[in-house]
Amino acid sequence: MRVIALASQKGGTGKTTLAGHLAVQAHMAGAGPVVLLDTDNLGTLADWWDARPADDIAFVESHMARLAGDLTALREDGFRLAMIDTPAGNPMAIQTALQQADLVVVPVRVGPHDLKAIGPLLDLCDRAGKPLVF
Repeated sequence: MRVIALASQKGGTGKTTLAGHLAVQAHMAGAGPVVLLDTDNLGTLADWWDARPADDIAFVESHMARLAGDLTALREDGFRLAMIDTPAGNPMAIQTALQQADLVVVPVRVGPHDLKAIGPLLDLCDRAGKPLVF
C-alpha cells in the first residue's frame, strides 16, 4: 500500500481539501481501493467524507498514537492507497505521519506566511528521508 501524507506546519493551506480531491481522483484512475485517514482533531475531513453521497472511498479517523497500527490493518485489508490528512502546527504529529509516508505532499499558497512555514517541514522531511512535492 502506498501512503501519502499531506502536511504543512500552517493551517489553511488546503491539506484537507487536497487529500479528499486526490483520493477521489486516485479512485477514478483505478488506483484503489483508497482510504482517507483523518489525524486532525478538527475533523474537517470527516465532515467532508460524511457529506459525500458516494461510498467509493473508505475513511478512518485515526490518531498519531495508533497510526502505524491502523495503516498495517488497512494494508492487510487490501487497500492500495492511503492519504493521511495531518494537523497543522504540531511538528510531533507531522513527524509521526512522515515516518509512515512514501510521499509527502506540501500544499503551499503563494504568500510570505506559507513560504515561511515550509522551512521546518522541509527539515522534517529531510531528516525522515522522505520525498516531497509542493
